[in-house]
Parts: sequence; C-alpha cells; structure tokens
Amino acid sequence: MASYKLFFTVNPGIEDIVVEEIVSEIIGRPYYRLMTGRVFLETSSLPWNLAERVYRLRMVNRAMVHVATVGLKPKFSYLVDLKKVLFRELEPILEYVTPDTSFAVETERVGEHEYTSIDVSRIIGDVVIELCIRNYGRRPFVNLRNPSVIVYAYALEDELSIGVSITGPWSLHRRGYRIYDHPAALKPTLANAMLYLAGTRDKTVIVDPMCGGGTIPIEAALMHEDGVFIGTDISKKHVEGARANAVAAGVQDRVEFRVWDARRIHELDIEADYMVLNPPYGLRYGDPYSIRSLYKGFLESAYKALSVNGRIALITPEYSYIHHIVGEIGLEIVHERTVQHGGLYPHIIVLEKKG
Repeated sequence: MASYKLFFTVNPGIEDIVVEEIVSEIIGRPYYRLMTGRVFLETSSLPWNLAERVYRLRMVNRAMVHVATVGLKPKFSYLVDLKKVLFRELEPILEYVTPDTSFAVETERVGEHEYTSIDVSRIIGDVVIELCIRNYGRRPFVNLRNPSVIVYAYALEDELSIGVSITGPWSLHRRGYRIYDHPAALKPTLANAMLYLAGTRDKTVIVDPMCGGGTIPIEAALMHEDGVFIGTDISKKHVEGARANAVAAGVQDRVEFRVWDARRIHELDIEADYMVLNPPYGLRYGDPYSIRSLYKGFLESAYKALSVNGRIALITPEYSYIHHIVGEIGLEIVHERTVQHGGLYPHIIVLEKKG
C-alpha cells in the first residue's frame, strides 16, 4: 500500500490543535508525530485537491510533501558529512525535481549552528543537481525568483527536515490583507489558535479590546459565518489601519472598529461572549509597571462586560502577574499554554468568570 508523508511548520506551542485542524480539513485518520514547531503526517491516501485544502488551513505556516529527515550537528565541519548523508536520503526528490523543472532551496534554521541557512541551502541544492545529473544526464534549472519547485528545509536544533513545498514561497501566516502593519502585530495563525482555544462559535459577540491592526477580529470574521465582531483600540491611527485591513480582507461590513480605552470596555454597552486580545508586552515597551496597571484595569472592566459564560483569551509574557490578580477580580484560568511568537515565549491564557 502506498504511503504519503507530509509535514507542516507551525508556531511552537500549538502543534496539538493544528493536528485537529489538518485532520478535519485534509485527512481522515493519519499517523502523526508532533515535534517543536512541526507536525508530521503519514497516510495511505491524499485528496485530489490537496493544495486547495491546505490553503484553507488557518493555523499552519507552511505545508510540504516530506522527503527526508536527517540529523544535524552544530560544527561547520559537519557540513561535509551532511552532504554525504543527503546523497543517500534525497533521491526521492527526483520525483519532483527533473531537468525539465526549475527549482530553488529555502532553509529556515532555529538553534545555534556555526553555519548559516544559506550554507545549508547551498549543500541541498548541490546534492539535488548532482542527483539529477546522475539519474537523467542533465542538470535542472535553478531559478531563485520564480521556481516551479521549492525545496524547503527546516533545521531545528539537531534535526533537518526536507520537503517539497505545497504552499509556494510564502508562509501562510502572511495574509494578503495586511495593508497596515501594526508594529507589534500578532501572527494570524496564532490569532486563529487563540480563537480556537477560547471556543468561539457562530452567532456570538467577539471583541478585541486592544485590536491594533485588527488581526483578531478580522480572522474571527473570516472563521465564522455569522456573529458580531468588534475591535477597539486607544490609538486612532491603529483603528484607521485596522479598517483598511478589513476592507482588504473583504469583511469591512462585518467588523466594527472604534477608538476606545480597553480599561472602559464595559462602558461600550455590549455583552461580549468572547474577548480575544494581544495586549502590549511590558518587555517590549520597557515599562512593566504601566503595562500591569493596564492589564488590571482592563480585566476589571472586562469582567463587567462579559456574558455569564463569557471567556477572555489573551497572549502575554506577563502570565505570573495574571495569575496573581485574576482571583481577586473574579476570574479563573481554564486553559494555559506557552507558545513562541516574535522571539518571545508568551502564554496564551483563557479566563472565565468564577462559577
């Protein structure tokens, strides 16, 4: 029986829920393996419209047909051995790269290594060319600008995974609607993870009280067919940018944006079923005291604006402070996890009113 292998790159910390999305959208009951920032799948069949289904995924960064996974060592001298290993392991790539196709290699590297991503890409490219010459007698075309095949390599610490991209040259987290780019924007893939963890549903009121460029309410409107979606921010500039992004996303008639202080969110006279937000980080702004004051003021106001079974989901590195204050406000933590975002390791925390 034929076996098909895929691997997906995701923001570290959400691998388990990404599997649920992939299985529901693409494959019935595959064998899967989770690693930091990666999901590996193996299945006996694939849908004919695989690429179309992959592009519907909301929490995945990249998707590849898996070709090989090999070990890595940090020393620059190891690259000689890596090349020898790849000659043995990369032959299946000839199913995708031939003398009649153009290709390029892109490498993403995480961890401490004496070599660069460009060094790894160069070695993989050399091996692919050599394998083509050995098997076909001709070399393939290298096209760095518009290749027909993208060989993608993901180097994480001591392991290198190599595949052929299903999703083209760009990560899927780069949504086309981001006309206005907030300086501390949340990745849309993480926004979707937060909406998922909060348990948002159709026909509910979803509010982002610190919306910045509008990523969370826009993604909520794209995720749900029906509902009330509201984004507020104290900055008029950010609210105008969020409105421009909503127009680009085609949801301008479904998302309402207002200039408002999140510490007075209960004065908006709305009852929110969900509040999902990416508040400012004290680490980035260099003033943890004012940030904590903002958090406390917001949560006290949010408590008053939440429906009976309402939830708040936020992402922050100030998780210790959140633990310290939620009880006195009348909230309790029902879910918490660490994720990676922008070189930091904040926590996604989901809160409910105490029963």
